[in-house]
Amino acid sequence: MLVLDRASPNARAGQVGRFLSRHRLATAAVLTVIAALVIVDVRLFVVPTSQKPARTDAIIVLGGPTFTSRLDAALALADRYPGTPLVVSTPGQVPCPDDVPATTPLTCFRPSPSSTQGEARAAAAFAAQHGWTSLSVVTTADQIWRARLRFSRCYDGELRMIQAPTSAWTRVSSVPYEMGATVKAEVFQRGC
Repeated sequence: MLVLDRASPNARAGQVGRFLSRHRLATAAVLTVIAALVIVDVRLFVVPTSQKPARTDAIIVLGGPTFTSRLDAALALADRYPGTPLVVSTPGQVPCPDDVPATTPLTCFRPSPSSTQGEARAAAAFAAQHGWTSLSVVTTADQIWRARLRFSRCYDGELRMIQAPTSAWTRVSSVPYEMGATVKAEVFQRGC
């Protein structure tokens, strides 16, 4: 014998209400996670914490002359603190800049690997070789947080992360790359 369960209209309404309530709760949870990610991304890659310029033992430029705003900011820093060595990363086939004043000691290097990790390793080696206890690392806003992470793993001295000017669009459009690179640094490459 076939028995049909005929739920009352009130029971069906209760089931629909519970379904909608769970759906709203799941939607709210997803939106909360997305909002949290956006806030973290903006804080880390769009408006990161950087330091004010001060005299340090050396000025390190990440990405070298391919990022003119970084090199310009580093040159302004070198002009403000004469005699401070300028150490410029020249990844790939990028040439050493030729517009550096003769009064600024200049060293160019090719990072190995050609990445922020390679730049941090090389800067730490230069610091050990020359006895530098403080470094100004010049980069753009999108890379400051990750560069600080990489450099702090390789170098024990004082780090001043100096932000070179960049457009808001560049900062925002760099977020996906920086998120991936940060996951790589935090999960897969935790050492120097």
